[in-house]
Order: sequence, then C-alpha cells, then structure tokens
Amino acid sequence: MARVPDPRRLDGGTRTAAHLWTVVGAVLVLDALLVLSVVRIHTGVIATFVLGVLYLLHGLYPRPPRWARLLVPILTALMLLFSAALVAFGRTDTATQREDAVVVLGAAVKDGEATPALRSRLDVAVDYSVANPDAVIVVAGGLAPGETVTEARVMQRYLVAHGVAEDRILREDRSTSTSENFAYAKGLLEARFGTDHTTAFVTSDYHVLRAARIAEKAGIRSTHTHADTPWFEVPVDHVRELLAITKLVATGR
Repeated sequence: MARVPDPRRLDGGTRTAAHLWTVVGAVLVLDALLVLSVVRIHTGVIATFVLGVLYLLHGLYPRPPRWARLLVPILTALMLLFSAALVAFGRTDTATQREDAVVVLGAAVKDGEATPALRSRLDVAVDYSVANPDAVIVVAGGLAPGETVTEARVMQRYLVAHGVAEDRILREDRSTSTSENFAYAKGLLEARFGTDHTTAFVTSDYHVLRAARIAEKAGIRSTHTHADTPWFEVPVDHVRELLAITKLVATGR
C-alpha cells in the first residue's frame, strides 16, 4: 500500500506548495457546499467540488510525477487568466441607457424566491429602469426543476416590489437556457416593436461574454450591462462558465 510522504521530510518549497494546493482544494470543496446551500445542485457545483478534491489529493501527495507538478500550476494559471478575462470583458458595459428594451437573463430561484445572483441582476435592472423610464423590461426564465414558480414570475414580482411599473414588464417564462432566453425574448419584443428596436441585456459579469455571443447567434444586436457576482459564488460560477464556453466552442450551442 502506497504511503503518503511525510511533509516534514520535504524541502521548504515542496512543503509550501503542498500546503497551498491543500488549502485551494479545501476552499473549493467548502465553496461548492456553501453554494449548494443557496441554490439547487448544478454542473458548476459538482465540477467545483470534484476540482477541489483533486487539488486536495495533489496537496496530500506532494511528490507526484513530474508531468503533474508542471501541469497543475499551468492549468491553474490558465483558469485564473480565463476568469480575469471574463470579468474584464463583463464589466465593460456598453449599454447607453437609451435602448428601447432591456432583457434581464434569469438565474436560479429557490423556494420561489430570487437567489443572491438573481437579485444582483434585478437590482441592476431597477437602476436601468430609473435611468431609462421609457424602456420595456423583459424578464426571461422558465421553470427550474423542483420549483413551482418560474424565474420570470419571481423576477417580475421583485421588480414590481422595487418600484417598476408592472405594465413595463414583459414576462418570458418558457426558456430553460440562455439561447432560449434570447430567442423567446426576441419574439416578445418583435411583437411589441416590430423589428426596429434597440436592446440591452443584463446578466452577471462572468456571463456577459457568452451571452453576447448567444445573442448575436439569435439575431439580436444588443448592448449589455453587468451585475456583480456574489463573492461566494465566484469559484463555482467561473468553473461552470468555463465548461459552458468549452461546450459553446465545441458544439456551437
């Protein structure tokens, strides 16, 4: 049976690296469990938990093959660069606050209430509605597994409770993905304005890059404005987004 190397017999640099990977792994595992207490389980939670376990194992067995000692730091650096690029792009808002409509992309609800990420998006939509009082607001999101009320309905209630007139809100409550968010929202807006209208969308900062690409594929030329991601959801959301962008690149969907 293989024995775990005694960290006391490792040189200082190797011991520090082992501790670092162990801490990173523990943080990711705990973060996945924390997010799971706020939202329903999804691929980001699972992937982050698994990634955390892999980091823990890498730290607890600090004398892996040479290829692993090189590969883990390189892949970690690439993931961090990817996250930084997502945030940099996502936080560069292009909305003019003169658009005819703003589409608020849905996020998870739990027990019929908006989760922190969804509240963050809706708060941005409230601010936008004040800055552009003529804009129509589309709330986009269907029924999540295990829920009895659609994301769009929860979003509508939140906006109305925060001072947005109900007659300004269009509810798109059939979608189960970002591509469907835009496709169904496009139909609602064309029924309202025809094809001659301008659109902005609101989503979390990490999601803006992919959402902009999906909007373009749906035939929507849209500006955007971002919502902050709750701090404790950053690792899970970024891991999930890496998987989603990989899928988009590989399949076009």
